[in-house]
Amino acid sequence: MRVQLQAIISLTNNWLLNKQRLKWMCCFIVIALSIHHSFGQEQLKEDDIINLQNAIITETTEIPLDSGWSFYWKQLIAPGHFKEEIPHKVVTLDNWTKFNIPETENPPSFGYATYRLNISIPKERAHISLYIPRIYATSKIWVNGTFISETGHVGITKAETLHRRFSQIIPLNTDEIEFEIVIQVANFYHSKGGIIGPILLGSSQKLHNTKSKQIIADMIFIGCLGFIGFFFLVFFLLYWNKDKAVLYFAVLCISLSYMALSDRYAPLAVIFESTSWILLTKIEYLSLFLSGIAATLFFQNIFFDFIHKAYSKIANYGFYVLALLVIFMPAPYFTKLLLPFLILMLLNLLYMTFILVKAIFGKRHDSILLLVSMVLGLIIFYIHIFFFLGGNSNAIVYVNFGYIVVFLILSTLLMTRFSNSFKELEQSRKLALQQQNELFLKTNQLSNANLVLNENLRVLKNNNTELDNFNHIVSHDLKSPLVGVHSLVSFIEEDLKTTLNENTKSHLKLLKNRVSKMNSLIDGLLIYSKIAKGKKDKKLFSLNKLLSDVISGINVLDQNTINLPNQNLEIYANKIELYHVFQNLISNAITHNDKDHIIINISVSKLPTEYVFSVSDNGPGIDEKYHTKIFEMFSQLKVNDANQSSGIGLAIVNKIVSENKGAISVESEKNLGLKISFSWPF
Repeated sequence: MRVQLQAIISLTNNWLLNKQRLKWMCCFIVIALSIHHSFGQEQLKEDDIINLQNAIITETTEIPLDSGWSFYWKQLIAPGHFKEEIPHKVVTLDNWTKFNIPETENPPSFGYATYRLNISIPKERAHISLYIPRIYATSKIWVNGTFISETGHVGITKAETLHRRFSQIIPLNTDEIEFEIVIQVANFYHSKGGIIGPILLGSSQKLHNTKSKQIIADMIFIGCLGFIGFFFLVFFLLYWNKDKAVLYFAVLCISLSYMALSDRYAPLAVIFESTSWILLTKIEYLSLFLSGIAATLFFQNIFFDFIHKAYSKIANYGFYVLALLVIFMPAPYFTKLLLPFLILMLLNLLYMTFILVKAIFGKRHDSILLLVSMVLGLIIFYIHIFFFLGGNSNAIVYVNFGYIVVFLILSTLLMTRFSNSFKELEQSRKLALQQQNELFLKTNQLSNANLVLNENLRVLKNNNTELDNFNHIVSHDLKSPLVGVHSLVSFIEEDLKTTLNENTKSHLKLLKNRVSKMNSLIDGLLIYSKIAKGKKDKKLFSLNKLLSDVISGINVLDQNTINLPNQNLEIYANKIELYHVFQNLISNAITHNDKDHIIINISVSKLPTEYVFSVSDNGPGIDEKYHTKIFEMFSQLKVNDANQSSGIGLAIVNKIVSENKGAISVESEKNLGLKISFSWPF
């Protein structure tokens, strides 16, 4: 057995070492591998073709080509160069960051790739086209090896790539039934990468009708919303800047209008061809967040009385932070801020609903309009979602028209606010005219009153002049005869002093007393008439010093006891007027006292706003029923020829105290002395 095995091995080695046999064996292996590879390629080609031969393509057909795409990551392959390349994966059209491929597991959002799809369609069909949606971020398209278009510029680096996003409709050749679709894509700005929406295969008429309806819907939304926004902006700037809600609503409309225009058509990218798409996208996002700020401020301004202050700060600061992040964050991170914006808007919407219900219970009529617009907006929003899911091409026109109706309702709310404000302004204007007329009448009356007052002033001036003349007459013309009479009586007494009997002496003495009393009466009248005309100058002085000066002129012989206040206050008042008051009170206490030894007590107390003075004596006092009578002019309770009272002293006191806004009071009982108190404000 062992010998047989060695023989077989030896024979085999000899056969393999034969060069001719080895050459034929290698050729056989190469041919076999080549046949297998060719068979594999043909099999792969057959498997790659999506067979739509059984599809019925009519004028209304739309077939989504959203699966079966060969995906080549980090490769930009042109048609005709796929024989040597094996796709990384057969994929559906979705964000390529979700694809799992051997080299990278999940590709990053930044990168480039090639998509390839082979389809076979029936010969008998309507004229068909391909609808290419907006691709993140730039693309280059071939159909059956023919270059069709390039949106922007596809490159393998950010510097080489010019980002642009536009949808396209590409007609297909009617004579062909098999099509190879090759799309190169590069993205260096967005968090999403690649083709993220289905490419549609359908009749050219159907696709063009759908795009036309989309353009009509966009015209309705962008045009009407932009017009509403600019209308209210001009209205606020030129006519009614009192209501900030008008400004916020205008900013909201303009922001949404620009955002829709930029997202669909990117006019700035068309006008400025070299403009950075990242910059344009940041402007678009800022416009979106600005609309959130404007909506919050608009709502806050309308329902200011119902909204908690913290709400406005949280919502506004949230939008401000998002806007700042858009400005300073690099790509692709700022494109991920859409989700927090939607969350913030959802919270905003929930709080707005709560406030609306609260305002309705608070009987705010404008809240009903806002509630209607919100409910209608939610309904349209759900219809919009259904439109995207159901693919109804007419729905987008109705949806955008519904959005415009919502904003028209909000416009009606603003115009209602303006109308109410205008009515209030008109009522205020009428009230102002009425008040102006009343003021005119009052002015006329005041003018007439001024004329009367001027006439009264003239008469008063004449009266004062006459009074001054009267005082002059009294002080000179009346007092001069009295002096003469008093001197004549004195001369008669001197000449006849040896021959006059006692009865005649008594009569002459009585006559002299009458003349002195008359002189004293005239002096009192002069003082009384000058009180109101005196100067009201105030100054600081010692009360006890003033009282000492008064007493030295009255109590000449020092026969009476006059007690000064224990506390020598510094008084701030009109010194001359206070001097006359104390002079008359002390003189009155001495003149009408029936005691042999007269005692007078003077006291003072300082209160928060006034002084209170009092002068009391040990005289006969007066009955309570005469307490007010003693302050009347020429009032005398007892006629006594022995005293020189004129009956004017207490009237002078009462007038001076009253002129200084003070009050005077009397405390007395008959035979128990008299106490007169008066207040003197600071």
